[in-house]
Amino acid sequence: MATTKIIPGVLDLNESTSESGLKIPTGTVVNRPATDVAGMVRNNTNETSEGSASCEEYYNGAAWKKINNVTPPPPLAFKTVLYAGNGSSNSITGLGFQPDWVWIKQRDTAVENHNLYDSSRGIRNYLVTNSNAANVFGSAQRLNAFDSDGFTIGNDNEINDGGSNYVAWCWKANGGTTSSNSEGSQSTTVQVNTEAGFSIVTGAMGSSGSSTFGHGLGAVPEVIIVKDLQNANAWVVYHVALGAGKEIRLNETQAATSSTTPWGDTTPTSTVYTGGNGYIANAGADYIAYCFTPIAGYSKFGSYTGNGNTGQSITGLGFSPNFLMIKITDATDNWVILDSVRGGANILAPNSNAQEFSESGVNITFDTDGFTLSGSGGGQGQVNGNGNSYIYMAFLTA
Repeated sequence: MATTKIIPGVLDLNESTSESGLKIPTGTVVNRPATDVAGMVRNNTNETSEGSASCEEYYNGAAWKKINNVTPPPPLAFKTVLYAGNGSSNSITGLGFQPDWVWIKQRDTAVENHNLYDSSRGIRNYLVTNSNAANVFGSAQRLNAFDSDGFTIGNDNEINDGGSNYVAWCWKANGGTTSSNSEGSQSTTVQVNTEAGFSIVTGAMGSSGSSTFGHGLGAVPEVIIVKDLQNANAWVVYHVALGAGKEIRLNETQAATSSTTPWGDTTPTSTVYTGGNGYIANAGADYIAYCFTPIAGYSKFGSYTGNGNTGQSITGLGFSPNFLMIKITDATDNWVILDSVRGGANILAPNSNAQEFSESGVNITFDTDGFTLSGSGGGQGQVNGNGNSYIYMAFLTA
């Protein structure tokens, strides 16, 4: 039978004092690791750890640090990967996680569509951001598997042409596991990664007209990208900097316009977003929405005003972004995707099937707390026109 020792000074049951209860004595050093190894955790009772008594610490490889003084590491939920097409079955690895949203674009040699796959719709189903086309269930030569460290593709020339080079932007949701959500007026199926502030929402409209849709994030989404899966309707984007009274389309170059049609002029909440008539509220239509809420140190969705000069720094992100998608909102021009893997001068435009290009006015530097617009403007992908307004999405690769 186990026994319990009561040691004076450690367990004090004298209720007349303010120190009743279990106390950890000063100077206790037993059961600590003999050798400090990075990642170890201990309880420090020497009352000398950064001015705090009896605190939890972890060893960072050089010193023991208080856990509550350490910023949690960002989630491993986004990564850009480059690969060469081989014209055959091709397993793309090196992500460090199983992706749930894979966005592929050929970079060179030919004009090809952007291909978007996600584990909620399942393998071989793809959408094209440079078109308003409905969902396509492709051949066995499309994306055939979401793997533990990447994905497997067939030999379709849009995503795996021999001798061509490709980029894939990959996000992690919940490994393809979905759940039902009834928080909105229309039932949805959601796949959620709350740590990364990302959810994939699918559903079918039961009736037309303004409706609400549960997104599962448990926080207010600041970016929502929606596509009607059955009809040739535009991709519509909600961005917190534009608000619910504006319409902007991912597959087009147009500026943001005042409209209550997509979002019903209603700001999303921590449980639902509103879809107005049209695009995302067509009776009987299936739809998909990619929803994002910001996560400190990992993602940021903001806006800025261009100054037409080189060297304008956009700060306050809290991290060095590895991925940026930018759109001018008060003039017509391309959406611009830049990433630190391809370099800040190599542009791909979601609204265009054009191969990767550079623009004299676009050369972005990825800084420790944001990014610097080294160019003064741009003709095919404007990012810093004097007095122009821009929105952006930024993500960090952990």
